[in-house]
Amino acid sequence: MARNNTRDRVRRAVSFFLSAVVLIPLLSFAAHAEPDPPSLEKVGSACLYNVESDSVLYELNPEEEVYPTSTVKIMTGIVALENSPDLKKQITVTDKMLESVRGNAIGFLPGEVVTVEQALYCLLVNNANDAAMILAYAVAGSEAAFVKMMNDKAEQLAAWKTKYVNCTGMHDEAAVTTASDTLKIAKHACSLDRFVEITSTGHYVVDATNLSAARDVYNRNCLVSKYYKDEYYYEGVVGLNAGSTPQGGYCAVTVAHDAESTVTNIAVVMNAESDNDTMYNYKGTADLLDWAFSSYGFREVLSKKQVVCEIPVKLAQTVDYVTLVPAESLTAYLPADVDIDRDVTISCRTKSDYLEAPVKLGQTAGVVMVMYDGKLLGKPVDLVATADVSRSELLYNMERIKEFTKGPFFIATVVSLVVFTLLYVLIKARYNQKKLRSRVPATRGRRFR
Repeated sequence: MARNNTRDRVRRAVSFFLSAVVLIPLLSFAAHAEPDPPSLEKVGSACLYNVESDSVLYELNPEEEVYPTSTVKIMTGIVALENSPDLKKQITVTDKMLESVRGNAIGFLPGEVVTVEQALYCLLVNNANDAAMILAYAVAGSEAAFVKMMNDKAEQLAAWKTKYVNCTGMHDEAAVTTASDTLKIAKHACSLDRFVEITSTGHYVVDATNLSAARDVYNRNCLVSKYYKDEYYYEGVVGLNAGSTPQGGYCAVTVAHDAESTVTNIAVVMNAESDNDTMYNYKGTADLLDWAFSSYGFREVLSKKQVVCEIPVKLAQTVDYVTLVPAESLTAYLPADVDIDRDVTISCRTKSDYLEAPVKLGQTAGVVMVMYDGKLLGKPVDLVATADVSRSELLYNMERIKEFTKGPFFIATVVSLVVFTLLYVLIKARYNQKKLRSRVPATRGRRFR
């Protein structure tokens, strides 16, 4: 009976050991896993990008081809801004500009004089299709020429799968894009002066013109403005665009900035659905932004006070090594639950195996690199000495003598002396031999016959 109990205890111990062997790697893997993203409901494709770290945090069918819908107006605004830098320039509206306008419009009139700035605000704040056509004709002379400029710009931005057929996004059966392409276009839009500023405007007033009284224009992006619907307003959203078409469903391209963490994210949601209670382009965007702001943040992964390594110092007067620290601190955009001590690795590389005194405080001796999940965080940071190290003149002079004796000049000199000495000895010996011979008297004849 006791033998059976012993066997049971052994089996339990073995089972526990095997379980630990299996579970420990799994727990380690889980510690390095990225935060679980939200499950987007009724959304066709999406991307989420962090500006500061230049990293894509989330993708859902990023290369799936979709109708661009209202996101077309982002490119319309880009081309208009880049080719009409004088925002105070006046445009006279013509019948040709307005004849094919459908859908949402401000109501500009033939013969009305507006500025480029006014048209841009109406385009980017209110998604006005007549403003898009006015800008297209003002910039390129026709919508077809302007659309070519839009497609050329998409190609420049490496948005290879994007094709525009008009400047409004309406009747877009032949137009195509992807969430990934739309993100590239949105990133470029954010780099332009005034673009984000314009799209973040909740209420804009078009001053009175020659044919119209002043007009109030409200932002149709419900993440930015509460004018049309207030339940989707999101604190910190500063643009860019939202809208829908029957072909492409509902979309939102959003830039959001968190003032406390100074983090900026760009969310792209395409081909979303809508029902009586929910517009899923807005809900999906809010879910993505909530997740990103709560799950990621900037963390200090390297401190200026952190001793990374030490390096030997030759010819020093009082010490034989000096410690090295980073020349500057390094922060990185990481999941909030990352354990810096456990999950982040630091490696260093010095310029040589040692330093030679004198060493100056702050002297660069190498670089330090920080890695997470197999990726380099930021750029390598210089490693610098933490103290001055004086030189021992005795050791220095002895080292110079030692080096001199190993140098080619010294070796050549010694070899030359040896050769000259050998030659001297040989010549001297030969001279002495001749001299000795000259002292021996010559034989004058034979003594015996």
